[in-house]
Formats: sequence, C-alpha cells, structure tokens
Amino acid sequence: MVKTKAIVFDQGNTLVMDPFLQVMERKANRFVELFEDHHIAVNSQELVEKWAKSNSRVNYPYIGHFLQEEPIIQDFLKHLGVAADKGVLLAPELLKEYRLGYMELVKGDPRTKEAKQTLETLKNRDKRLGIFANDRQVALEAVLAHMDIKHYFEYIKTSESIEIEKPDLRVYDHIVKHFGLPPDQITYVGDDPVRDIDTAKRAGLKAVLLKVSPTYSEPWRKYDVEMEYEPDATITKLSELADLIV
Repeated sequence: MVKTKAIVFDQGNTLVMDPFLQVMERKANRFVELFEDHHIAVNSQELVEKWAKSNSRVNYPYIGHFLQEEPIIQDFLKHLGVAADKGVLLAPELLKEYRLGYMELVKGDPRTKEAKQTLETLKNRDKRLGIFANDRQVALEAVLAHMDIKHYFEYIKTSESIEIEKPDLRVYDHIVKHFGLPPDQITYVGDDPVRDIDTAKRAGLKAVLLKVSPTYSEPWRKYDVEMEYEPDATITKLSELADLIV
C-alpha cells in the first residue's frame, strides 16, 4: 500500500499509450491519398517504415511525439525523396490527418474509460491530482480535454510550460511547491524508470511504476539501466491504483 495525499501522473505511456503504430495502420491509405493529391506516388509500406524511422530519429526539447510535430514529418518526407516545395504543403495535411486519427483512438480506447474511473475513485478519496509530462502544453491539454479528464487535475504542467524536462530534479521541486506538501506525501506515477521513478525518489517523492509492457523502448527513453532507487510499487494497469493508494 502507498499512503499519499497527492498523486501526479505522467502522460505518455501512462495515461495514454503510444498510438503511433495504430494510427499508421488506421490511416495509411488516407496518407497515400494525400500524396496522390500532390501527384506523388508512394507505397503504403514504405510510407509507414520511413515515417516510423523519422519518429524515432527526430528529438528535441519539449517535442510532442504522441501528437506528432511538423519537423518529424519534414524529416520523413525528405527521406522519402519528396521535393521541398511539395513537402511544405503536404506536411500540414499529413499532420492534421495523423492528429485526427490519434484523437479517434484516444476516444475509443478502453484505457480512457479505465483512466476516468481510476481518477474518479481517487478524487472521491480526497486525493489531490496533477499531471506533468515532457510535452507541449497545448498537446497535453488537448488530449486531456478529448479524454474528458482535465477537470480531475488541479495541476497540469509540461516541460514546455516550465522550461524544464524530466529527469531534471527541478521538475519535482516545482510539483512539491505547487502542492505545498512534504515530498513524501506526494506520489508520482509513470512508466519510465529513470525520468519518472528514479528521479522522483531522489527528490523525496514516492513513486509508482506502471509497467504495461516490459519490452517497450524508444531511443529517447532509457529502460535497461541500473536504478539508484526502487519504486514504492509496480502496477500493470491504472485501475490497480484504486487498491494500492490509501
């Protein structure tokens, strides 16, 4: 059991799972149509493979991988051999279509219902709730609104909004300052052993590791590392918090 007065969540792969491959599968044919509108022939398999490589390759402060950003798409178009004069017009159309697909997935994902039920349970126990993500502020707030869970949180911040990214300890100082509680009365829930768990523990918070898939990894996340601290608890789905948090 984890005794706490406030709970702060990570977003990506915690409240929302990485939707990239699902969006690609759902929207591949539509993406091909957008290329054809610009008189560009492209194979759907090559499109998905090159976009996926760019999504893994392109990384910079505050980047929003889940909602995608135009530099990712421009990199993908460049490696696909699309001329710049066509790419500059095509990229916003691809970005819009991707985001529509993302929002559709989020709305229909059973995890969205699970997240709402979990947050409702915690709120009814008078737990104070927050969320912090390495992301764009507008991206985070758009997703929370689409999931219809924004109203549960008193604290909604991103690395962009405070200009600091996890695993910087100042992120957790910012969280503690907002809640005005001793650090050990605040619990951070996330999926990343380094950015979410180890650093939160070093800052004096409690930490719960969400380990949905032990095989998930990305270049910008470090999973196979030796941790200084162990999480206070490990869960495999959000609903387990209802029985864990007191």
